[in-house]
Amino acid sequence: MLEKDLDEVLIIERAVFKHPWTKDFFRLIISEINNYVITLRQRNTIIGYGGYHLLKKSSDFLFPHKKYNQVIHLINIAIMPYVQNRGCGTLLLNILLNNARSKHCDYCYLEVRPTNSKALAFYKNTCFSIIGIIENYYPQDKENALVMGKEL
Repeated sequence: MLEKDLDEVLIIERAVFKHPWTKDFFRLIISEINNYVITLRQRNTIIGYGGYHLLKKSSDFLFPHKKYNQVIHLINIAIMPYVQNRGCGTLLLNILLNNARSKHCDYCYLEVRPTNSKALAFYKNTCFSIIGIIENYYPQDKENALVMGKEL
């Protein structure tokens, strides 16, 4: 994802999320060296985006009983509603996870709203499982987050 992509990315963000991220927040995300953020295009139009953050430190705080080489935090996957349920999200996720594997990452985790049944079904269908709950993770809605993860 590049700065020039942000206007199109914001259209997707607003179409998909109740509380969309701002252009400045995306600028911060794409400027961080430990983030890998990509767009998915159909012809010349961005129809989706996704990214992860490579954790800089040991994952012992997350997984005290298991040692992982490198852990990624999936920060977002979003697909324009008119092309959802056509494999675009799976393609995007696979590109992200394959990139992480190429960097010797062996675990991925993410947060998702318990009320987001489409996202929950998507992640369960791609072999993620629920590993925990973060209370009041989405304070605007006073909603918890389910933490999901999988080995790569």
